[in-house]
Amino acid sequence: MDELREIGTLLAKPEPPREAVDRGRRRLQGTMRGRTPSRRRPGWLAGGLAVAATTAAVIVVVTGSMSPTAPAPSAQSTQPTQSPASALSAAHVLLVAATTAENLPEPSGAYWHVTEVYKDDSGQVIADKQAEYWFRRDGRSWAKLPSLSRKETILRFTGLRPFRLGPLEMSYEELRRLPADPDALVERLRTGIADAVDSGDIRTSAGRPSDGDQDDYVFYALTSLISQAPVEPDLRAAAFRAIASLPNVRSLGETDGGGQRLQVTLSSSQVELVVDPEAAQLRDTSFYIPWSGGLTHATKGTVTMQTEWTDKRPR
Repeated sequence: MDELREIGTLLAKPEPPREAVDRGRRRLQGTMRGRTPSRRRPGWLAGGLAVAATTAAVIVVVTGSMSPTAPAPSAQSTQPTQSPASALSAAHVLLVAATTAENLPEPSGAYWHVTEVYKDDSGQVIADKQAEYWFRRDGRSWAKLPSLSRKETILRFTGLRPFRLGPLEMSYEELRRLPADPDALVERLRTGIADAVDSGDIRTSAGRPSDGDQDDYVFYALTSLISQAPVEPDLRAAAFRAIASLPNVRSLGETDGGGQRLQVTLSSSQVELVVDPEAAQLRDTSFYIPWSGGLTHATKGTVTMQTEWTDKRPR
């Protein structure tokens, strides 16, 4: 993977080395199979909790207007022409993010603090939807959520809570044991998902998840690793590299607010991500993995995950 670490010096060029990207893509194409989108949009059942895809509520969609099931643009697409500075390939964006991630300092702090910032489709913050979560390494957690009256937020101790990687639940120690090699990471996630499907712990509203569903779940788990989970820099870098090797990811150009917009074609939908490669952060996404489980798609608005290790107590 040494050649991938050199990508961080290539931001001024339109593409990363073709040979390096092709090698990574060939290794993972056999595991992460691109499929033609269908009209079905399954949720999953995990631990007895059913969560279906949301189509109306304002929860999570990348900045700007998009449809999760929109077809790829034709030759007569009305999308704006990208400037040379923004016309980076999807692989380039993700590999630069990987290089940035692995050079981040080792994390420290007593609490993993996650803030969910919601905005409407005009970019205005929805104050009464903001939520905060704190996790200790031993699994104890706290949540600060809007009250039913929507006039205040209330801090609650929420007990022992696992971290979610797509439909998988993992403790902090289990996260630390995940391999920091992209190939091995994908295989570990795929095996864990397949085992949960076989045991009946993961089900969709239609029953057993298909092979395409399970491919999608691996992608969702990788996305959790780059946005929500408290993982080491080398593991976050491996997740970025695994996504970079997918055959069904393309760049939509630079966003107005900064970052690069990427589109991913899954078995049942298309989703979008806004990645800031220089900060190794996922700014926005068109889907969301709630802490309570399941999968949420939406059609309007945005959510930004702000994460940090901190010694400040929940308050």
